[in-house]
Order: sequence, then structure tokens, then C-alpha cells
Amino acid sequence: MNTSVATITAELERRGLLERKRNCHPDREIARVAELLGRELPHDLAAFYGQSVARIGDFQSITLHWNDYVGWRSPDEYVTQLVNVDAVPIFYDGCGSVYGLDLTPGVENPAVYFFDHESGFGRADWAAGSSLARFLLLLADQHRSYEEGWPQKWQLKIDPDIERCPRAPAIWGAG
Repeated sequence: MNTSVATITAELERRGLLERKRNCHPDREIARVAELLGRELPHDLAAFYGQSVARIGDFQSITLHWNDYVGWRSPDEYVTQLVNVDAVPIFYDGCGSVYGLDLTPGVENPAVYFFDHESGFGRADWAAGSSLARFLLLLADQHRSYEEGWPQKWQLKIDPDIERCPRAPAIWGAG
């Protein structure tokens, strides 16, 4: 499954699970994040910023906000807090930790990982999606999976490659 971020965000919006930012400036945001990170953004990350995602379900995105009157309203740390571990945060988990996209040089299709605030964001704790598009689908169904008591490893039906992520195991293998 090599589905685009745009296709997935459109599907999640149709399902009523995605909220978009108002007054967005995606081209300016893409350029600013690339400047802050000191590198060209992976295609999926630029596509994600281009979709102006504010939240998926209960999960708020980590994006910059431009205001024509005062400039950037978001602190640079929002997107640079994982730069020391070659990642960029893309969603809050609601409890202080973040989901971040892998920025390891040379990785063509970067995975998404969970970074726990209790371990100081010093490493990827577990794989949250083998690609950004698949991660978005998993994130959208996370709350529902708990409510409906889905079986362990339900994520494999949506993302069969999640156990092959190079930096960390899937959540059930993280111990």
C-alpha cells in the first residue's frame, strides 16, 4: 500500500475525523520548517504540511502558524525538539509525548515513531507507522480500537510493514 498523504487526509475528512487549520500558509510553513531543520523535507512531510491538518480525532498536529500581522506565532521548538534524534514532531499524544517522522538521511519512505517525554525525547520508543500515510490511518482508529476492544496487533491490518521499521519495534515489541 503506497497511498498518498493527500488521499488519506481526504478520506479522514470524509469520515469526520480530520480538522484543517484556518488561515493556513502551507508553502510558507514548508519553507520555514526546512530552514529550521536545515534540510529539505521528505516528500510526505511537505505533503502533510500542504494539507493544513490541525487535528485527527483527539490528536493535535504540531505545525507552525503564520499571522500576517505578527509573523510566526509558534515557537521554533515546536518543530525542532527532536532534531537531535533525526526526527520532526508531527502530533501530540495528549499527555506530553509526541509522534515524530524519521529524518534519518537517506531514508526514502520515513516511518513515524513515538517519542516519550519521560525518556526526554532521546530516542524513538516504538514504531507508530511504517509511513506517514499509514500512521494517519492508525492514529484515526486508535481511540476506536480501545473503545471496541480490538485485538492486539490490530495495526497490522492497516500497516503490515509496521514491524519492519528500522529505528524501533512496534508497540507490542517495545516492552
